[in-house]
Amino acid sequence: MFSTINEAVQRNLALSLAMVIAVFFLRAGIEWLATRRRDPVDQRRRAFAIRTAANALLAVCLLSLWMDQIQSVMLSLTAVMVALVVATKELIMCIAGSALRIGGHLFKVGDRIEVNGLHGEVIDHGLFSTTVMELPSASHGHCGTGRTLMLPNSVFLTSAVRVEAQPRQFAPHSFTVTLEQPVRAAEALKHMKAVADAALAADLDRATRFHRLTAAKHGTEIMGPGAEVSLSTTDFGKLQVHVMLYCLVQDARQLEQQVVVDFLTAVEEHVLPSAANQDVDWETIGRHLRRAAQAAAA
Repeated sequence: MFSTINEAVQRNLALSLAMVIAVFFLRAGIEWLATRRRDPVDQRRRAFAIRTAANALLAVCLLSLWMDQIQSVMLSLTAVMVALVVATKELIMCIAGSALRIGGHLFKVGDRIEVNGLHGEVIDHGLFSTTVMELPSASHGHCGTGRTLMLPNSVFLTSAVRVEAQPRQFAPHSFTVTLEQPVRAAEALKHMKAVADAALAADLDRATRFHRLTAAKHGTEIMGPGAEVSLSTTDFGKLQVHVMLYCLVQDARQLEQQVVVDFLTAVEEHVLPSAANQDVDWETIGRHLRRAAQAAAA
């Protein structure tokens, strides 16, 4: 096989050399015949045209002669490039993710992010990976767990990145309270709103100013300030109270616990009226049932 290739290359080299020599002498002869007894300007014009035509002819001849070898080289290069891309696909995606982070200003060191359910504070980022300090959910506080997570930058190309507020910033914090025993919905809504407003009263002015600045910066409406309370039911008919507190991120867990404890204490101590009818006249009900039975028997 190699001897056949060598023979083909040797033959093409010999033919290429012969073509170059033949075109050179042909160009020289035609140029001598076309430019003799002419003025200097016309001689230069004719010589330039002849050289251009000769070079184009030589290029076409050489290209047609070496076409098979050029195709073989191109196919080999294509196979090598495909193999290289497949082998380094993850690295290329990591570099692209890093470019997206930088170009899109996704986050910086110190930001708190959530990607694919992983929640943490960015402590370092590089060309191929991003290191974050793992954080618990909001209901378990805002301090780190001590564990570090190494995220490949390719994850930023396929997953949404949520940048959360810093501990000393105000942000909406939502939670839900489900009641097992029935209470009057209107009274529950009213009492929960009063409890939530009382918990936020100390920082309400600062929260209002921060909310105004944040809304103006982003040019959109943001939940808050203050507290928002709404009601719904579960699939089993249990009453649910949904609460949103616009508070400092670092105080969210403490305020949630305070609001939940105050509300449930009011429920347990029967401060909230029960939805169950406690004034049922069982004697009247029994009398009606007996009359109905007697009427049916008659």
